[in-house]
This record gives sequence, structure tokens and C-alpha cells, in this order.
Amino acid sequence: MPKPAINFDTYLKRIPSHSIDLPQESEVPCYHYRRSANDAWNLLVYIERNLAEVSVYRVSYDAHMHRLATMVLLGMVEAFERFLKQLAAECINHVARCTSDDRLDVFSAKGSVMAAHFSSGNLGRSLCEPLAWCDCDETNKRFRRILADPFTQGEFYVFPSHTQNPSGLRDRHELMSIVWQLRHTVAHNMGVVTPSDALKLRLLVKGIVESPRLLWPTKGDVWYVKLFLDETAELLNREVGARLAALLTTLHQTDPTLFQADVKAQELADLFKTPATVDGHLRNPL
Repeated sequence: MPKPAINFDTYLKRIPSHSIDLPQESEVPCYHYRRSANDAWNLLVYIERNLAEVSVYRVSYDAHMHRLATMVLLGMVEAFERFLKQLAAECINHVARCTSDDRLDVFSAKGSVMAAHFSSGNLGRSLCEPLAWCDCDETNKRFRRILADPFTQGEFYVFPSHTQNPSGLRDRHELMSIVWQLRHTVAHNMGVVTPSDALKLRLLVKGIVESPRLLWPTKGDVWYVKLFLDETAELLNREVGARLAALLTTLHQTDPTLFQADVKAQELADLFKTPATVDGHLRNPL
């Protein structure tokens, strides 16, 4: 008997309409990351807990759980990448109208790509959303320019080296690079550690990494990645918020007509969910 004909034109084209509203946390970058990372981790815990109540074939169970752990690992890292672009977009929205230098030239999105993202009328999102943010050096370059004092190259790095600032974010560049490489292996090679992946990872971990192999993370591996990303997101949120407040203070002191300092301080406090001071005006998050 022949297989029934499937109208792929109908079934595939309707998939994009199968969506739900963003969670309430999505308006605050650090909350959006936290919600997504926790949802990903809870998926792993939920499946593990419920399968423990029934009889399973151990070999199949272990294989499925390792594959699920790989998917959850990828979900967490992608949530962190989105956090970075949301954070950068918000910084652009607060700074772009107050500066006239070339800080936005660091964004190289093509006009046609930007146009597709500009329907919301949000400059920061139109510049940041089309780009990948899974490279420490590229991310450093963008944030350094966004948050630089006027007509300078800037000295703020989100993944600083041992001599760069801020000191509170040091010693994460190498570890974050490992996480980005793991993301690449899962997202682009279905978890297969290719020879080129192995070479990059060997240089980062300073140890032997075999290839070709299939990445087989444990629940513990995923948990440690989550702890690292959670801590990094919290530190980044604090440091970027403080640097943006300092930059806006500099801009306001140069031209007090640019914005109301007290209002801007409240906006930052609500955005970063931490006390913010702009030109002497301290505000707490509502």
C-alpha cells in the first residue's frame, strides 16, 4: 500500500504560528536568562524524577538521559547568549541618542538583515539580534565600544584578561571560551567532537581531548555549567549596570539637557534590578 500523501506545504508553514507569549520575566535581561536556564534544568530533573517511578531498560535510559543532558546544556548556553544580546541592546538604547561618536560602527549587520529586525522600532535590538554573541573577543569588542566614554575606545570588558577591567569579571574568558566551544559542538555537529573541535578544546583545557568522539555529558556536567553561567550572568548584570550608570553620569554632566538624571537612574534600577546612581541620583528597583 502506498504511503499517504503529506501536504508539507501546509504542515510546515503553520509551525511558526504555534507559539505562546513570552514569560513576564522577558523584559528584564537577567530575569529572562534565569527563567530560561531554570526551565532547561528543570526539564532534566523532571524527566529523571518521573522515570525513576517506573521500570526502565537501563541501557536505553542512560542513553536517553545523556542525550537529554546534551540538549539541556545547549539550551542553557543559548539562554546566556540571548542574555548578552539583550543586555547590549538595552545599553545601546540608553546611550545612542546621547552620543555622536562612532561607537555603533562596531556592529556590522547588513541593511537587509537590520530592516527585518527593525519592525519594533527598537534600535538596540535591530543591531544586536541579527548577530552571534558566542565569542568572548567579539563580545568584548562590542561592549567595550558601547560603554566607552565619548570619543574613546573604552576600557570595559565583559570577559577581561588578567590585566583588563573590571577586576570583578576577570578569570572567566578561558572558561567561557570552553562553554562556547561546547555549544558549537552540540549545535553544529550534533555533539560530535571533530578533530578541529578537539584541537580548540585541548588548547583551552590544557589536556588531551580525543576525536572523533560523541559528547556524552552527565547531569553533573550540566549542573556545573549552569552554576558557572548563573554566576557569570549575575556578575555581568551588576558590572554592566554600574558601567552604564557611570557613562550616563559623564554624559549628563557634559549636557544636563540630555535626560533627567533621576528618571534615568530609576530606569536603570528597574532594568538591572539593582540600585543605580546617575549623576548623584540614587534609585532602587521598584
